[in-house]
Amino acid sequence: MNQIEPSDNAPQERKVFRGVIKLYPDISHTNYFCSLCHYFVMTFIFVSVESLQPLLFNQRYGIHPKDAGMQNGYMLLIDIATKCIFAPIVGIMSDKVGRVPVLQVGIILTALSISSMGFAEDIYPQYCISRIQYAIGAITLATIPFLGDYVLDQTKGKASAINVILAAFGALFSATVITKLLTQSFSLKTTYIVVGCSFLCLGLLYTLGLKRGLHFKKERKTYKNAPLRDDLIERSICPYQNIKQIQDEDFDYIDYEKEVRALNQIKQESNCGAAMKIALLAGKNIWIFQGYVTNFLGRGDSILLTLSLQIWSQQFVEDTLNDDDAYKEASIQAQTLSGVTYAVIMVGAIFYGILFEKVSKNKLLFIMFSLTMIGCFLMNFAPNPKSPYTFIIMAILGSGMSGLYTGALYFVNKYAYTEFRGYISGLANVFSVLGILICSFVGGVLQDHWSKIAPFNLFGIMSLLGLILVIWSYYALYQSRSVK
Repeated sequence: MNQIEPSDNAPQERKVFRGVIKLYPDISHTNYFCSLCHYFVMTFIFVSVESLQPLLFNQRYGIHPKDAGMQNGYMLLIDIATKCIFAPIVGIMSDKVGRVPVLQVGIILTALSISSMGFAEDIYPQYCISRIQYAIGAITLATIPFLGDYVLDQTKGKASAINVILAAFGALFSATVITKLLTQSFSLKTTYIVVGCSFLCLGLLYTLGLKRGLHFKKERKTYKNAPLRDDLIERSICPYQNIKQIQDEDFDYIDYEKEVRALNQIKQESNCGAAMKIALLAGKNIWIFQGYVTNFLGRGDSILLTLSLQIWSQQFVEDTLNDDDAYKEASIQAQTLSGVTYAVIMVGAIFYGILFEKVSKNKLLFIMFSLTMIGCFLMNFAPNPKSPYTFIIMAILGSGMSGLYTGALYFVNKYAYTEFRGYISGLANVFSVLGILICSFVGGVLQDHWSKIAPFNLFGIMSLLGLILVIWSYYALYQSRSVK
């Protein structure tokens, strides 16, 4: 196996947080901290938009929250279909043009679409058009793989945890801001304008500190403790330094030379279909495959902790309140529960980030899917949004979701082949929005016609599917070693 020989004169990696995070030599501290701002602001926007949508439907379009499940599902179906179309395009463009220009276009488009939502007088076509524009911008924000570009492989577990903490904090901040805006009786139009304009200013500001150019595809000089990188991409696509590390990571079953020849042949075609084929074939790497799985099964929280929790809480509001007051009361209760969950996610991410680098990844996957499944099914026994038992259930759910969050970032950003990272990140986001589609559309229909707790049961079943895939991947690795 070819490997990089360390050089005493080679540039050294940069260290952040006293060496907890190690960056490539061409990445500055400013670059890294601005990428953290990106994850915080991005999650703030996503949660804010999903939290405001039921209020918009209720106040402006006269759709009562208890009947909004199916309508939310229809709108999210449009949203997700748009994301599925544009995710691979954004991934390819970010590899060919550069991360920052593509991100800046996404920020502008997202901010304008959010501001325009407040002026939409009807769902079709005005709000629908704004939602399509928002979907294109949102998938652009989510696809850019800054973690993979900036952080060395050896510390990507901890870096993923930090990103999850920032993302969870962004969700908590969104809940606080939206609740405050509602309690101060700001108009809906003003709320959308404030959120959109704030995001535009903050987003364009932090992009000024991000690394520009195609540095992630240029040949990086060798340096001490460097993992195998782009300059050896034609001979090996393994992102590790030596055979021992490969064996420790359960990677010895992959024929790297065969894989790289196949991927480079497909790359010659230079079209969108070829890019998607490369990303799909990369799933032969069992950990990239798990990255796709965690993205597919681990992103339903954006629905469960916003729309689904809001509609579930609505049934416990006192009948004496009018529709607007009842909605606000249910919104506060739902946001309190989601705040507890995100707080647990932030704490759990620290442990998962450390453990991903030290213990069996299949064991961690088994634990996180089990906790998520148990938390979802326990919601069937939750008495009401204010019960202590409900808070305990949400904490269990958050402890599982924390691992899914961290794993979705960790697997794709660490194991994605550098030359094809944008392609793989784009496909991972396609799987992510497909998972959200199932939770939102199918869950919304079931919530309207079967049970208010249906989306949680659905997500519990999806987590059970994740457990089955973890067991399958474990035996696939075991068999590969037995053959050798």
